[in-house]
Amino acid sequence: MNLKYQMLKSLIVSILAFCLIVSVVLIPRQLELSIQDYKIVAEEPSLTLSQYTAHVSEFFKTAIENGSLGESRYSGHSSESEALKAMGRSLLVIVTALLIGLIFGILKGVMDYRLSKTRLNLLGNWTTWIINAIPDFFLILLIQWFIIKNVPFIRFFATDGWQGFIIPSLLVSIYPIVQIARLTSASLTSQENKLYIKLARAKGLREWVILCKHMLANGIITILTHLPGMLVFILSNLLMVEIYRSYPGAAYRLSQALDYDTQVGTGNNYEPGVIIYIVLYFILLFLLVQWIAAAARRYFDRQ
Repeated sequence: MNLKYQMLKSLIVSILAFCLIVSVVLIPRQLELSIQDYKIVAEEPSLTLSQYTAHVSEFFKTAIENGSLGESRYSGHSSESEALKAMGRSLLVIVTALLIGLIFGILKGVMDYRLSKTRLNLLGNWTTWIINAIPDFFLILLIQWFIIKNVPFIRFFATDGWQGFIIPSLLVSIYPIVQIARLTSASLTSQENKLYIKLARAKGLREWVILCKHMLANGIITILTHLPGMLVFILSNLLMVEIYRSYPGAAYRLSQALDYDTQVGTGNNYEPGVIIYIVLYFILLFLLVQWIAAAARRYFDRQ
């Protein structure tokens, strides 16, 4: 498939997804309150298409006039500044987790492949399979509980310094490591009896040269194909990790901006501007990773 077509397709899908999310975010959430039998009763207002259109038009009209999507819940702080500050913290975690997932996932996959035909296979493919079989949220919560209870010298709830982003990066990179390890091991196994591998061995090349120069080089395309999937794993666990640790990143700030209340639904501190900006940043990040993966696949296909 043509690279430009792939990138254009991803861009169009991202724009449509963003517009859909914005249309949901801007649904009016004001409740109609009334007193009935000495009780305050909240009723959902009836909403027509014309009312919704007028509400959206007024929102963007005000945004254009003020040059901002509105103030945040914190006085003197705009939606833009709050979202950008939170995204900066999360971006550090996401990029670190991507690098950890790629590097250690490939190393784990190579180890799984090398141990697959030995008695130590239990330390290879079996450990990968067991970790993958455990629900991600349960495993991450279990690891967090273990660190808090048994490793007191680690500042687990730190939000600054290297521990502030390394710990969440390691937590959200667990499943990307497992997925990349599985892909790497499967790719190496599928190439084992290929003619070019047999020829390289017949020439007397060392096993690690064959592994790195031929097998891993040919398998890198498969790994890069799943790069957007790695990001999905990271983002899906980022919310849980940030909320549990009170890490002031984009996922945690997004949950604050939603201001969900079990009694009345949306609370009084609902921040549509912050939500729109954070969603925009996440979509742009996902789009960028898709483009990088597509360009890298195209490059390695030509080699």
